[in-house]
Amino acid sequence: MGAVTEAIYNVLAGDATLTALLATYGGEPAIFTTDPAPGDAVLPYIVSAGEVAQSPSDTKTTRGRVAVRDVRCYTDASGSAVVVETIAERVRALLHRQALAILGFECVIADCSGPVAADGQDAYGRIVSVRLTMEEE
Repeated sequence: MGAVTEAIYNVLAGDATLTALLATYGGEPAIFTTDPAPGDAVLPYIVSAGEVAQSPSDTKTTRGRVAVRDVRCYTDASGSAVVVETIAERVRALLHRQALAILGFECVIADCSGPVAADGQDAYGRIVSVRLTMEEE
């Protein structure tokens, strides 16, 4: 697991409020760091795998980068989006304006946008985009 992936996973999996809203998979909260999620995974779950964008953020004296990661939350399409919205808002609360522990980097700040809708025919989805500003240690 990469350093950014591990940092986000640890924050999400370490929160009892969030994990109580999710299914389990292999005895762990259903938070997947591979895309797509396993075919036998049961909703609700979260997928956070790989950056959707990454750019340098170097200065004269430091090397850094800005990475954007989507955290996708899914629940059954049950006629109400309350559960998926609750999960996504909790994800946002856990990551927004936080300095995550990322191996090899100092996370200056994480800020979030969303959640935005990503509903499908069989599942409701919400995406929280996390922008991480990091400096190499």
